Amino acid sequence: FAIFVGIESPDTDSLVLMQKKQNTRRSLQQSIETIHKAGIFVNAGFIVGFDSEKGSVAQGMIDCIEDTSIPVCMVGLLYALPTTQLTRRLLAEGRLFSGSEQTQSGDQCTAGLNFETRRPRRDVLDDYRTVLKAIYDPVAYFGRVRRLGRMLKRERTHKMVKGDLRSFVRLLFRINRAGPGTAGQFWRMLLDCALHNPKALPYVVMTSALYLHLGPFSRQVIKEIDQEIGNVDSGRWQAPPSLQPVQPLQPIEA
Repeated sequence: FAIFVGIESPDTDSLVLMQKKQNTRRSLQQSIETIHKAGIFVNAGFIVGFDSEKGSVAQGMIDCIEDTSIPVCMVGLLYALPTTQLTRRLLAEGRLFSGSEQTQSGDQCTAGLNFETRRPRRDVLDDYRTVLKAIYDPVAYFGRVRRLGRMLKRERTHKMVKGDLRSFVRLLFRINRAGPGTAGQFWRMLLDCALHNPKALPYVVMTSALYLHLGPFSRQVIKEIDQEIGNVDSGRWQAPPSLQPVQPLQPIEA
């Protein structure tokens, strides 16, 4: 009943740069709403740090996430993975940091931007923390869950299986310790769904359970990004040496 959608960015120039033109040919809000109305829950991916970003992208990304009512958004910093077109381009431009070619996977949350960014690195990091702080605030998160609960059209109610009730009781116990204001927003959302679309109740409960991880994790990431911003401001962060592009071998003249 769920699907992951790589929205990546609400910025058209960024989508064209990454060759995701299909995301520019239709309204993102209407497309996501259509999926929700088909009874399918959407998770989405967003990335900060593209070369095409001409200024702050934080508010545009926050607005996109709110307008589409997608509760679970995997927002990360751009990371150049080995053997990709992005890595080859950055290497040719002399912007890829040394050591990146040995990395097989990237922690896009706290170890992204393994290259020299077009925008000031601090600005990219600040945009990233701004987005995370906004979308995983309890009011914003459960507001999106509440709107999702009204849109999600399920033909049949969820069939209870062994352990569902125990998991729900555990959620009720833990939601009170998930941070200030979280429990109140949860109960407001749950009541709204029960009144307007009770068939969606099991799915908004599942989405609420995800916040037990996403809320604290987002705050941990923000804390680490704040430390990196502090290092940039104080001059403690120094860019690693960039890899030099490999020059093609020249034929030996006879």
